[in-house]
Amino acid sequence: MRVQLISTSLEDKVRAPVRNNSYYPLSLAYLHAYLEKQGHVVDTLFLNDYSYNDCYQTVIDKLREFQPEVVGFNILTSNRVSTYHLIDYIHKHHQNIKIILGGIHTSAMYEQLIGQYPYVIAVIGEGEVTAAELLIKIQNNEAIDGVLGIAFYKENGMVVTSPRPLINDLDQLPFPKHEALFHSDAIAACILTTRGCPFRCSFCALDLVSRGKVRYRSIGNVMEELEHIKKVNPKIKRIWIHDDTFFLKNERVIEFCDEVVRRKLNFEFICSARFKPISEKIVPALERAGFSTVLFGLESGAPSVLERAGKHIAPQDALYAVGLFKDSPITVGVFLIVGLSGENDETIDETIDLVVKLQKIKYLLYLAEPNPCFVYPGTQLYDMEKRAGRLSDGYWLTDKPVPIFTVEHDEDQLIRYGERLFDHIAFSRLFTINGFRAQVKMLPYIIRHLIKMPFYARIEFLNTAFYKYKINYPRLYKAIRFFYRSLKNA
Repeated sequence: MRVQLISTSLEDKVRAPVRNNSYYPLSLAYLHAYLEKQGHVVDTLFLNDYSYNDCYQTVIDKLREFQPEVVGFNILTSNRVSTYHLIDYIHKHHQNIKIILGGIHTSAMYEQLIGQYPYVIAVIGEGEVTAAELLIKIQNNEAIDGVLGIAFYKENGMVVTSPRPLINDLDQLPFPKHEALFHSDAIAACILTTRGCPFRCSFCALDLVSRGKVRYRSIGNVMEELEHIKKVNPKIKRIWIHDDTFFLKNERVIEFCDEVVRRKLNFEFICSARFKPISEKIVPALERAGFSTVLFGLESGAPSVLERAGKHIAPQDALYAVGLFKDSPITVGVFLIVGLSGENDETIDETIDLVVKLQKIKYLLYLAEPNPCFVYPGTQLYDMEKRAGRLSDGYWLTDKPVPIFTVEHDEDQLIRYGERLFDHIAFSRLFTINGFRAQVKMLPYIIRHLIKMPFYARIEFLNTAFYKYKINYPRLYKAIRFFYRSLKNA
């Protein structure tokens, strides 16, 4: 069959240009490859960073050109609105096209989606095997009742079939169709070495799909994918590892690194990680393999907030982990969320205190505004919003953006919390009155960090920090160097 896969435009609040292919929907890349292997003709559109109008027109043009028999939408909560408009368009103008919905939002809200669009089929959870079985049934005009992991509408009402077992042997899957989602100037690619997460943070809906289980690809299979990426696009220099829990087995990470070195793959790697478990052995292994950046999820520096969020980490875990990277050339990043349950003036102060301690160990660069605590269906925070009468399931059928968690504070208060936090920790705030006052004692640490960096990295650092402003970087660098020398002489 001719199958069109689509990930539509994100809402304005979260839409941003895709920088050097640092992310793209691997779920669609996997599905594309799996369906192609079954003999189908597949095309994929990755339109997350398009405007609504451009996304809409691009899909209309592609339907006319490609003439698919089936369209599959990857629905995230933040792209649901643009998806809804296209579902309506296809049903009105191409009633012969079968519409299948997947993605995390579909898994959370499949009953609502089937009620609103009784002519679609919803795939719940992992999609590769389910979609392949569905296409066989559709192609042969057979009943789909026996396909596991779906919801659909029949004459007597909604049908929800038994859950599909998770794919335990991930090595059986073909490599994702990366090249179908690469931008023309792509120098980066994304991979997953695992699927799933054993934790259930209050703000995360991943458990809907992973069911608290982690499945691991063999390291040999991952290496073969990296070699495949190098082969299909030799321009790729950087690999983003988007595992939810890449460090969960430290020995496996070290095995990954050793194999990268043995095969001389020569990529720059960036990964996300938890603060624990982590051992001293992991840092030199990451350095040998070419890791440039490790991004940790902290969210808050307040023990009470971390406990409520289900993070299963403490401030001392962050201090220990960042300390391991103190003398490493690897850049460390720490994600923060403002407004989790239990947030107040005291917890913001605790977060400021912890981040400043971390920055004194190894400077952390903060540029963008702090992440507010968004609410997604399928999360504990959404259940709290519903119990408080602030949200209902009907909200997800509106054109409104993904809401912020406001059970305990209004949005204005959360903005003030974020402003105070970033005045104390964000490098880009250093050149504002409030930011300078808050960070003046950090100047020796910031300057020391800049001086230690290679010249090209220092210029890139400053360029990134001041991307909104026109800065004379050589003059700024000379001023910083003069100030640093004055401090040393003093």
